[in-house]
Amino acid sequence: MEALNYTWLEGTTFGIGGLKVKKTLTTSLMTMLALSAVLSGCNGSDSAQPADGKVSDKNADKKPVTLKFWSRWPESQQVFEQAFKEFHEKYPWITVEMPPVASAQYAAQLQAAVASNDLPDIFANQSAVPMDQLNQLGLIRDLEDVLPQKKKDEFYEGTWAEGFTTLGGKVYALPHFTPRRYAHVMYYNLDVLKSVGLSEKDVPKSWDELVAVGKKIKEKNSSIYPLVLGVKTDWLMGGFIGQMASAIYPDVLPNDGVNAGFNYKKGEYEHASAGIVQTMQFLKQLQDDKILHPNSLVIDYREASTLFAGGKAAFVIDGTFLTAELQQNNKFNNFGVAPLPTKDGKPQYYAFQGETKAAIHVSKNTKHYEEVKLFLQFYMDRVYTKELEMGVEGSPIIAQNKDTKVNNPQFVQAQTIQDQTFILSPHQYTRNTAAVKVNTELNGKKPKENLGKIFEGYLAGQIKDLEGTLKKLSADYNTALQESVKKVAASGTKVSMDDYKFPNWTPMQPYSKNKYDELGK
Repeated sequence: MEALNYTWLEGTTFGIGGLKVKKTLTTSLMTMLALSAVLSGCNGSDSAQPADGKVSDKNADKKPVTLKFWSRWPESQQVFEQAFKEFHEKYPWITVEMPPVASAQYAAQLQAAVASNDLPDIFANQSAVPMDQLNQLGLIRDLEDVLPQKKKDEFYEGTWAEGFTTLGGKVYALPHFTPRRYAHVMYYNLDVLKSVGLSEKDVPKSWDELVAVGKKIKEKNSSIYPLVLGVKTDWLMGGFIGQMASAIYPDVLPNDGVNAGFNYKKGEYEHASAGIVQTMQFLKQLQDDKILHPNSLVIDYREASTLFAGGKAAFVIDGTFLTAELQQNNKFNNFGVAPLPTKDGKPQYYAFQGETKAAIHVSKNTKHYEEVKLFLQFYMDRVYTKELEMGVEGSPIIAQNKDTKVNNPQFVQAQTIQDQTFILSPHQYTRNTAAVKVNTELNGKKPKENLGKIFEGYLAGQIKDLEGTLKKLSADYNTALQESVKKVAASGTKVSMDDYKFPNWTPMQPYSKNKYDELGK
């Protein structure tokens, strides 16, 4: 697996369970926001566009076409607004419509569209409806004619992974961000630190240092809290807790999603590991000691970032994508980015398994596929680079990360930390692609609870037996996984629980398929 090479640095949900599928979409849900205006010099590669950027006469009489696009990434909102204006200028007969839907509602929206077979032309992926399920239902089309091998080779190694972006060797999902994404970092407010006589040198690297710095902040100004979290965003809580816990017990995978809390050495879920239990207990102690902002329990990650930008907290934990949100939405720029503090300051990691968690699909029922192809080419040429230019996230195309000019030190800092945090880890798909079918089956069986929701209940005092609750979560997940494997195997597919065991893998060291793919041999 090739690591990201940000040479330009030297010169940045989601799974929501328990949602009922509606049979039809409401009128308000389908109300679209047309985004159209003017292009400012995009160097797209489509042959229908002359080199001088002017629309040729043969395109002047084209019938108007509207493409419907659904997103679930609020951090990319301004990128889309600007890029789609450029797209409309380049192809004036094509208008892209995008509804303003909160990311928390996206799973329900997508499930309803699937149930009613009323998907838009292009739409964001969502773990609540896996790609394999969409394909089995005949709802998405492959993108092979948009991505010839030469184009695929421009992307990072591992991008075209079976079960994540490809099925049967064909591409069904185009990445939106770099696949090496979702590592968590800690942001620090330089204004707050200066106001209490501290500086970047005082940013904590360990739990003890966080407590010590927190006490200094409270002594200097009791109205400022050292740390704020958006506990209501459960996927974020589960993700950073798992990453922080990896410094204590790295055998349990520090991922969000279906592999959160999975131990690949044992081939089973282990949510009650020492790392996860101790991390939650530490955060609860921060709450008890009034180091954690009291509003943390009732706010989401965007509200937490607003409190942070407003000087109400010195630190906030989030994904690298928060850089752009702080700068664009909060108009705040006097901050820095650091790795998460860990117990005793020991190394941490976030598992990268070749997956592309943020991607877009194309509806098989689109009536405008020729225009969709123009849109996808523009997406790769311009949306990716604009994400970089606006400090949102890295591109999945290697050369764009090297060649795009980025004048944003915080974004560069966050991307560097994220890249250093990722370690290639094993995955059942790399051993047996039939495990993709198991994941689709598991999606309907897995518990509604997750690490983030249990953490919220623990902080609220509703969960007294933390370890017992986490053990039950593991038992429920392991039962669901075993039943899913048995059901898929009973259909004649060769798959077993052995596909989930990698006993010779050494956590914190990059996984090598050639070394570990034979069940520990």
